[in-house]
Amino acid sequence: MSNMLNAVHKRIFGTSVMLFCMGLLGACSGVDITPAATETFAATNYTRYAWRSEPLSQTGYSKDMLAIKSPSIRAGVEEKMAQLGYRRVDRAEAEFLVEYFATPGYNDGQLSHGGSNDMLYGSSVNRQIDGASANNALALSRPVETGDMQLVFFDAATNDVLWRVQISIVVEDANRIDHDEVRNAVGKGVSALPPVRDL
Repeated sequence: MSNMLNAVHKRIFGTSVMLFCMGLLGACSGVDITPAATETFAATNYTRYAWRSEPLSQTGYSKDMLAIKSPSIRAGVEEKMAQLGYRRVDRAEAEFLVEYFATPGYNDGQLSHGGSNDMLYGSSVNRQIDGASANNALALSRPVETGDMQLVFFDAATNDVLWRVQISIVVEDANRIDHDEVRNAVGKGVSALPPVRDL
């Protein structure tokens, strides 16, 4: 009996550790999601949507980052909306419309003065700050470039704003867009919506 209890305890502990590590990975992903309250949108019981504007045209040598990100943004929205039970339809049949806006931005990092992370060595004997802490302190002491995006849902009949979500992604390489990261970040933002209810 005690062996069985030990096995159960080990399994619970292992699962807890795995969930904790997954939480840490999510916290360090460089994506910040700020959704608005969903009550107004949920009260409509709308299920059919369309894009408010046509896809942005992109020439072969375009430097327009929004045009380059546009396919990934749309793919992220459409994938998550389908998972939640919403249907994309022609604009004439849509109950609500989806639009997105994107701009570059900067997140002002702050260095914690007087703390142990602003020096390479702590004040206690035999206490040395690890390299990762020192690197984090230096990285957070200057502005970090971000890609800021906002998804806005409009009522197709009245044009009233039903819901919005702000998405901010840390830019690792200004010359290259990580399309998987953009699509995943947009999916995380849309996941704040309630799933379609069975009527």
